[in-house]
Amino acid sequence: MENVYDIKEKNKLNYILPVRHEIGNIRRGLKTVVIVHLYYTDTVSKYLEYIKLIPNDMDIIITISNRELKDILYKAEVCKTKKCTIIEKKNRGRDISALVVACRERIKNYDYICFIHDKKEKSSELKEDIAEWTRCLWENVIGSSEYINNILTTFYNNKSLGLLVPPIPMSKKFSFYISTWSNNFQKTKELAERMNLVSNLDIHKPPITLGTVFWAKTLALKKLFDIKWKYEDFDEEPLKDNGTLSHAIERILAYVAQDAGYETGWVMTDKYAGERIEYMQRLLQKSFKQLNTVLDVYSEAELDNADKLTEFVDNHDKCYIFGAGICGIKCFQFLKSLKIYPAGFLVSHIENDPEDIEGVPVYSLEQVQLDKNIGLIVGVGKRSQDEVLRVIEKMYPGYEEIYLYI
Repeated sequence: MENVYDIKEKNKLNYILPVRHEIGNIRRGLKTVVIVHLYYTDTVSKYLEYIKLIPNDMDIIITISNRELKDILYKAEVCKTKKCTIIEKKNRGRDISALVVACRERIKNYDYICFIHDKKEKSSELKEDIAEWTRCLWENVIGSSEYINNILTTFYNNKSLGLLVPPIPMSKKFSFYISTWSNNFQKTKELAERMNLVSNLDIHKPPITLGTVFWAKTLALKKLFDIKWKYEDFDEEPLKDNGTLSHAIERILAYVAQDAGYETGWVMTDKYAGERIEYMQRLLQKSFKQLNTVLDVYSEAELDNADKLTEFVDNHDKCYIFGAGICGIKCFQFLKSLKIYPAGFLVSHIENDPEDIEGVPVYSLEQVQLDKNIGLIVGVGKRSQDEVLRVIEKMYPGYEEIYLYI
C-alpha cells in the first residue's frame, strides 16, 4: 500500500481555489457543519471576523472550555445572526477533545464537516510564526463564503477525495521542512494499530495533516468518530509539546481517510497560494546558496543523490569509500554532512596513501572481504569508474553492492 504522502504527490492533490467567485454551488441539500473551538478571550474578535464569512444557512458549533468566552459569544452579533450552537466542554484535550468528545455524536448528522480552532504562542519569540500559522489555517479553510462553496464543490467533483487540509505554514523558526513527525511517530503508529487502520505509516514520509484543521467528508473519518473517546483519554494540562494522544490524532487523519478509501489533499486560497510561491522561491534561493557553500550542492539532482545514498547505507551493515583522492574525500565530507561515517577508505594498492583520513583508516582492497552486507561507495572521477569496477569484479566476481557517488 502506498504512503498517503506519496499518493498526494503523485496525484498532485493540491487545490487552489478562488475566494471572490464560485466555481460551482452544489451545497444545497448537503448537511454541513463548521465546528470551531475557542479558548483565548484576547483573540476571539479576530476569529469572529472569520466566522462572519460562513454562509448564513450553514450550521456552526462553537465549543469553549473557558467560561469567560460564554458571555462574549452570546453578546456577539455574529452568533445571533448565524446558526450558532455554543457547547461548553471540559478543559482537557483542548481542541482534539472538542472534536472527538464534545461533538462526536452531533458530527454523525452531517455529510461534511469543517473543524478549526484558535492558537496562541507560548513565548513572545514565536508570536510572528504562530500568527502566520494561524492565518494559514483559518484563511485556507474559511477564506470567504464563495471559497467554502468551492471547497464543497471540489469534494463533490472528486469522489475519491475525503480530506482537505491547509499546507504546512510559511515559517521562520519552525522546522516544518525537515520533519513534521517530531517525536510523535511511535504514538501515531500505536494509535493506527489500535484503530486497525489499513495504511502505510513511514517515518521517512511526513504526515500531511498538521494543526488539526480540515474539511472532510464525514465518512472519511468515520473510524475516528466511532471510538467512544472520553476526556480522561487525554493528557492533563499543562500539555507536553509532543508525544501525546492529541499530537497522534493530529497526524493520523490522512491515514484514517486512506483506510476508508479516500485521498487527502492540500487546499489554499488563490491569494495565499501566490504568497506561498514567492516565499518558497526566496527560501529555495537561500537554502541552495547555503548548500552550495557548505556541501557544494547546487541542484535538486544532488539532493536526490543524498536521499539515495542514505538509503544505500541504511541497507548495509557497513560501507566503505573506494578512493582516497579528491573525489573520495569530497564523498567523505558529503557523507559526514549526512551524519554517515564510513568504515574506511579502500584503494587498489596502498603506496603513497595515508594510513587514515580524519581518523578514518585507509585499507587496500585486499585487506577487506566484500559481501552482500557491505556496501561500496565509489568515490572516483567518471573517467576512472570503469577501471575501478573491472578491478572489483576481478577480485570479487558477482559483487553488486556498489554505489557510484559521481
